[in-house]
Amino acid sequence: MMPTRRALIAGSTVLTTTASFSGKAASWPERPLRWVVGFPAGGAPDLLTRILAQRLEPELGQPVVVENRPGAAGNLAAAALARSAPDGQTFGTLFAATLAVNRHVYRNLPFDPRRDFTLISEFARFPSAVMVNPAVPVSSITELGAWMKAQGAPPICATPGAGVIPHLATEMLLQRLGTRCELVHYRGNPDALRDLAAGRAQVMVDAFPTALPLVQDGRARAVAVTSARRSPLVPNIPAVAETLPGFETASWLAVGAPAGLPQAIAARLGAAVMAAARDPDTAKRFAALGAEPIGSTPQELAARIAAEDARWGELVRATGITAD
Repeated sequence: MMPTRRALIAGSTVLTTTASFSGKAASWPERPLRWVVGFPAGGAPDLLTRILAQRLEPELGQPVVVENRPGAAGNLAAAALARSAPDGQTFGTLFAATLAVNRHVYRNLPFDPRRDFTLISEFARFPSAVMVNPAVPVSSITELGAWMKAQGAPPICATPGAGVIPHLATEMLLQRLGTRCELVHYRGNPDALRDLAAGRAQVMVDAFPTALPLVQDGRARAVAVTSARRSPLVPNIPAVAETLPGFETASWLAVGAPAGLPQAIAARLGAAVMAAARDPDTAKRFAALGAEPIGSTPQELAARIAAEDARWGELVRATGITAD
């Protein structure tokens, strides 16, 4: 049977569109790229994104302009990314909270983490430190639990934002210790850390890249790390798991784009991220911040999201955490 005129036109359109996407991918990128980060400058996601962006520029042949849009545990930046055109000009740093936690914590997310993004690659992973203000007379997880229970009023626990992994790690720690505190959620790490150092907050769980400088200069005391084992950066600080077996949390960052990004562009960016993550200089700079470069495939990232979504969804339901 001869194809109809409509079928011929439709087939021609598909071929033209495919050829157009292939042509765009071959010449992409032709101008500077916009990279959205949902936390303030100086926070862990910002620091690691900028290291990655700097390494990607020679790979892609264009500047990568990082734009900070803090607020709502990365939701404002994620919503802006989801609304962007899938033309290969706008990408973003997506967090564990964005992709695997916030749909359980927020009733009305302005995006759907399962449908609104093209997954590119997980690029960094890092544990947190459990810290206290130096005036708090504790030096271990056991002492911290006893001190919190002995206070007349619950102490103030700072978090970098509602729903982020350090917040959930705090909730998990309180659950395991059988104690409580007054949680105060900030719009990122810098202000929360400032209040911890000043004594306006007494306890904080925070990501290694921003926590360690505070510990190293004596403005906070780390009593434990949330990795399964001690960190080689601070081998004298025990893991929470040494006191509370099985306790382990890590934050992670991924590259994402708006849904509908042409596959050829996604593949090229993914290859560039993997190359950047394997670069010895990137690994050295990440390690200095207590982070591990990853460089995963989209399929590996999707599997990680599914596992984390199940894990944190269970904790949120058990504790009744909400950010609304």
